[in-house]
Amino acid sequence: MKLAAGAAVTPFQSWATQSSLKLAMGVGDYSDESLFFVRQMGLHWIDGPARLRTEGPFRPLLPPPGRVPAGVGGSWREDELAAVTGKLKSFDLQLGISMLPSMPNVLLGNARRDDDLAHVTDAIRLAGRFGIPVVEYTFTALRSSAGYYARQGRGGANLRAFDYDRIRHDPPFAELGRVSREEMWERLGYFLKAVLPVAEQAQVKLALHPNDPPVPEYRGVAQPVCTASDFRELFAKYPSPASGMTLDTGVMRECGDNPVDAIRYFGERRRIHHVHFRNVRMETPRLKYLETFHDEGDVDMGAAMTMLEKVGYRYLIVPDHTPELPGDNERRMGGWAMAVGYMKGLAGE
Repeated sequence: MKLAAGAAVTPFQSWATQSSLKLAMGVGDYSDESLFFVRQMGLHWIDGPARLRTEGPFRPLLPPPGRVPAGVGGSWREDELAAVTGKLKSFDLQLGISMLPSMPNVLLGNARRDDDLAHVTDAIRLAGRFGIPVVEYTFTALRSSAGYYARQGRGGANLRAFDYDRIRHDPPFAELGRVSREEMWERLGYFLKAVLPVAEQAQVKLALHPNDPPVPEYRGVAQPVCTASDFRELFAKYPSPASGMTLDTGVMRECGDNPVDAIRYFGERRRIHHVHFRNVRMETPRLKYLETFHDEGDVDMGAAMTMLEKVGYRYLIVPDHTPELPGDNERRMGGWAMAVGYMKGLAGE
């Protein structure tokens, strides 16, 4: 579209060509309070649900223990997505990524997995129609979140820590049993063979979030994609340009990898379709670590931001897992504002 002389270029008009880093905010609801907060921080991009939720639930510092997948995944609705994008536009915001519907039967590898895949492929087609460039998914059959606990940080802030020893001896669930890495990779392959052609046709990118926490297995269930090596294997097996990753700087460091090197490697190959930007202090790779403020962990966050720009990364950069500040509200706005301000400083905004 050719703009009239002197016309402003909005984020919506310039997505495909805009070269600047796109800082964004993840939201769990589309209340006016949440959206005003995002705009007050000077952001234009949203990572949020495909449903028009207008209140909570708010994510607690410590997530609930992982559960065995069950039921059949839901589906996106065109009217809901239209309401979401319409409300965001009224706030000068755009949805840059959304999580795909749940797919419990794909994760379990059972006879109902094609029912879940139908919902997922419908969502990908809707994303293409509504101009949502990226959809995210996880492939964790059983999350080891029971290993999290709270620790106090500077000034009494509440930080989230993880120690595998807290859950190392938890037995397998009877209804799930033991699931090997090879079995999880077979299930992941079944999923990708079904959805990648749809994503290519819809011109939508997929972003696989690494298993987080990144333990090798939990209660006998393998966690298939965590490390940089795992992602290299993924892209070698499924080289579609639609196949990509959420590069989580925290998880990369938790795994013992260097996030800056990972950004260089995967960014040069155009495999990074989403970024979670956070810092950690790692004690034992994959097994024990502390999630910190941006300015006090092991990751060189400045070098990470510089490398994202150097490799020409053009999708969203979202803060994640912010510490909990005493006296903050249930949305943890103080923590998120600090995270975004730090990121804006690194990005030169």
